[in-house]
Amino acid sequence: MSDLKPVIFRLNGEKYGVDISLVNGIEKEQKIVVVPNSPENIKGIINLRGVIVPVYNLAKKFGFADISSEDSQLIITKIGEILIAIEVEGVEQISDIPSSSISEVPTIIKGGKTAYMKEIAKLGKDLLIILDVAQLLSEEEKNRNNRKFAKHAFYYTRVKFTNFVSFFWKVNL
Repeated sequence: MSDLKPVIFRLNGEKYGVDISLVNGIEKEQKIVVVPNSPENIKGIINLRGVIVPVYNLAKKFGFADISSEDSQLIITKIGEILIAIEVEGVEQISDIPSSSISEVPTIIKGGKTAYMKEIAKLGKDLLIILDVAQLLSEEEKNRNNRKFAKHAFYYTRVKFTNFVSFFWKVNL
């Protein structure tokens, strides 16, 4: 294992981390617009400098009590092709953790519903769970995103093909 530089945050009194190379930004005091009938772990959406970004409710995913929006911060990252804001209680620091302080997740813990656990890091007297953001979404959430991406890809391909045929037809007549 190599050294790690995570963004460390709190959730339900515990510390977690996300590799800083996967973080696009950290936001505070964003108004979250609740979307009725949205997927279970989506708290709502925000307007991030003109881009509509879904807010992922990590507390709900982990089975914790909901976070008050006034106290929360948002870690902006990308999961697959989608920009997403992960709601956390607060970002504490960015730290350098040597590889000697990083351990694998015990096999009895990792799997299925905890596939998002990437590594365990020792930070002073605390243990820090390093998250694999690519594994945060459930299979259902990934499939929903893939269907949406496929729909947009099909539409884009159809438009491009139609434009090509129209152009080809005009040039060759």
